[in-house]
Amino acid sequence: MQIHNQGLPHAAQRVAPQHPALSFQVWLLRALKAEGQAWQTALSYPALYILLFGMALGFLVAVQVPLNYSIDVGIEEGYGGDLPHLRNFNTAEQDSHGTYRWTRDEARIVMPGLGQRAVTVRLDFFPISAEVLAIGPSEIELWVQGEPLATLPVQMPGGHYSIRVPSHLLEQGTLDLLIRTATFVPPDPDDPRSLGTPLDRVTVSTGTSFPAAPDWGAFGLWLAAALLAWATMLRALDAVPRAPHWATGLLAGVAPLVVLSAFLDRRAGHSGAQPALIATVISYALVLALRPTVRYLARQLDIPLDGRTVGWLLLIVVLAFGTRYGGRLYPRSMHGDIGFHTNRFNEVTGGYIYIVSRNRGVNFPYPPGPYLVLAPWLLVAPDPSYLLQLSAALVEGLSALFIYAMVARTGAVAAAWRQRQQHHTATRQSRAPPLYSRIALLAAGIYVFTAAGYMTTWWSFDTHIYTQFATLVLITALVLFGLRCCTAAPRPITPLWAAVLLLLVGLVFLGHFGFFINTALLGGMALLIVLPLAWRGVAWAQMARTPLLVAGVGGLCLALLLFYTAYLWLFIEQARVTASSGLTGLAERAPVPRWYLWQVLWQVGIIQHFGFFPLLLAPLGVWQVGRQGRPAWIMGGLLVGSFLVSLAFAVLPFITLSTQSTRWLMFSAWAVAIGAAFAVQLLWRSGRAARLLVAVMGGYVLWNTFVFWIGPMLWRIRPPEPF
Repeated sequence: MQIHNQGLPHAAQRVAPQHPALSFQVWLLRALKAEGQAWQTALSYPALYILLFGMALGFLVAVQVPLNYSIDVGIEEGYGGDLPHLRNFNTAEQDSHGTYRWTRDEARIVMPGLGQRAVTVRLDFFPISAEVLAIGPSEIELWVQGEPLATLPVQMPGGHYSIRVPSHLLEQGTLDLLIRTATFVPPDPDDPRSLGTPLDRVTVSTGTSFPAAPDWGAFGLWLAAALLAWATMLRALDAVPRAPHWATGLLAGVAPLVVLSAFLDRRAGHSGAQPALIATVISYALVLALRPTVRYLARQLDIPLDGRTVGWLLLIVVLAFGTRYGGRLYPRSMHGDIGFHTNRFNEVTGGYIYIVSRNRGVNFPYPPGPYLVLAPWLLVAPDPSYLLQLSAALVEGLSALFIYAMVARTGAVAAAWRQRQQHHTATRQSRAPPLYSRIALLAAGIYVFTAAGYMTTWWSFDTHIYTQFATLVLITALVLFGLRCCTAAPRPITPLWAAVLLLLVGLVFLGHFGFFINTALLGGMALLIVLPLAWRGVAWAQMARTPLLVAGVGGLCLALLLFYTAYLWLFIEQARVTASSGLTGLAERAPVPRWYLWQVLWQVGIIQHFGFFPLLLAPLGVWQVGRQGRPAWIMGGLLVGSFLVSLAFAVLPFITLSTQSTRWLMFSAWAVAIGAAFAVQLLWRSGRAARLLVAVMGGYVLWNTFVFWIGPMLWRIRPPEPF
C-alpha cells in the first residue's frame, strides 16, 4: 500500500525528529547569535563612548591631584582608619598618648592608587620606656620593592620621620613599605606577642609632579565594569521603550560617583575596580538566566508580568545584588560576622550540628538549616567565606521577585473580583484595573533598597538573611495558596501545596531561632482564623485547612523532634531563672533604662532602619490594601499579623528592661515595603503637592540608604545592628 502525503501541509512534510543533543546545539547557537546581536546593538550607541571617555578622563585627572592622607594607627573604623593598609602589625592598643600598634618583624604599609609619582611618607612613633629600649630593637629598616630605603633610630621620646620614596618604587602606583625591626617578647608570661616598636600615625603625601601615571590595570577594569553595567541594563530593559535612554541616565548617574570617589579617596579608585567588575559580570549572567525563568514561573503561577515590567524587575534584582556583593568584595569594607559564620559553617559540614550560641548574655540554639542547604555548593565554590557572601547577596536580590509576585497576583485577583461585583451592580460601571504592577515594582524596590537590608549585609548576619528570605518565600506561597482557595472557580488543592508549605516552614524553623518564634506566632494567629471558619463551613477555609495544618503542625513537630528537643534542659533552666530573676537575671546584666530603650527604638528602629517614612506610611498602606476587595484580605491579614507580632516584641523590652530581640522589625520588613508602596500610590494620585511630598520622602529614604551603604564599605563605619 502506498501512502501519499499530498494532504499534509508543506511545512509539515519537511519536519523530522531531532536528537536532544542536536536540539540543544541549535538552541545554543541561536542564543549565542542573539547575544552577539545584542552586544552589537549595545556597542552602537555613541552615548556609551561619551560616558566611558568621561570616566577615563576623570580617573586621569584624579591621579594628578596632590594627595595628603593620614592614617590614624589603632583606629580600625571610620575615615583615616588603618585597615587594611597596615599588615602584619599587632592588635590595636590605646593609652594616655592615644591609639597605636606595635610592629612585628616585616610589618607592611600598603597604600594603592597613588599614581606613578614620588611620595613622602611621614612615620610618627610613640615614646617607649627605658626597659623596652634596652630589650627591644635599636633601629628600624625601611624597604620598598626589595630595595633599602632608610634606617631610622629607635628613641625613648619616640620620633617623627619623613622619607621620600622615588616614583620608580611605586609599582602600578601602589606604595608597599616594609618595616623591619628586631622583636622582643614582653616579660609578662601571659603576653606571648613579638613586639617591635609602637607606631602612632602614617601620613602619605604627594607633590605636584605632572603627569602621574595611574594604575592602568585598575583603570582598565573600571572601564570594563562600566561597559558591562551598560550591557546589563540594556539586556534587562530590552522590552522597555527608550531603553538606551534609561541605561544612559542610570550610568551617567553612577559614573560621576565613581570618579568622585577616586578624587575623595584615591584608594577607592584602585581597590574598587575588581569588585565592580566581578559584580557586573555576575549581574549580567543573572539577567540572562532570570529573564526566561521569571517569565516561565509567572505564567505557571498566573502572575501578571509584561515585557516592560519584567525589565524593571530584573534591574531591581541586579542592582540590589550588585551593590551588596560588590560592596562585600571591596577590601576595606566592614567584615561583620563573616568569620563567625565561616566557622559555624565548617562545624556543621564537619558533623557538629547542635550548636549553642550566645547573644547579649543568653545562650540559645543555633539552627544549622542554612548551612546544610548551602553545603552541596562547596563542590563548585570550595571557599565557604565567598560562598556565604555570594549566596547572601543573591537571595537578597531575588527577594524582590517574591514581593512583586505577592502584590501583583493579589492585585490581579482583586481587580477581577471588583469587576465581577460591579458587573452585577447596575448603579456602577466597570473601571480599569488598578496599577497593581506598578505598586508591586515599587514595593519590591522599597524592600531591597531601604537601609535595613544593607545593615544585615554589612553585619554579615548570614543565617538571618537566608531565613528572612525563606520567610518571605513562605509568606508569598501562603498568599498565592490563599488566592487559589478563594477565587470564584477555585482549582483543586493538590498534595504538592502541603509539601511545599511544609518544606518552607521547616526551612524557617530550622534557619534562625528568632524567626522561628516570630513565624510560629504568625502561623498560630492564621490557624486561629482559618480553623473556626472551616468549622463553620466557609468553603475557602475548608480547602485551606488541611494543607495549613500539615505545614504548620508538621513543620513544628519536625523542628522540635529533629533539633530543639536537644536543648530541652537548656530551656528548662532558662525558664527557671527567668521566672525568678527575669530576663535581666538570665542575661546577668543590669536593667536597661526605659529612656534608653525608647531612644534606640526611635533613632535606630523607626528612623534609620527604613528611613522613617516607609514605617510612617505603612498603616495607611494596610488600610489601602483592605480596600482592594476580599481577595486582598489574605495579604492584608498577613500584613496585620506581622505588625502585631512586631509590636508585641517592640513593647516587651519596656516591660522586661532587657535588650533580647527576635529581629522583630526585620520580620515585618516585607509588610513595611508593601504598606508603604500602596500608600505612596495613593498619595501620588492625590495631586501635585502630594507628589512633591512623595519625592521629598523618597529622597530622604534613598539618602539614608546611601549613608548606610557607603560608610561601612569605604571606611568600615558600623551601621546600627538590625533588630
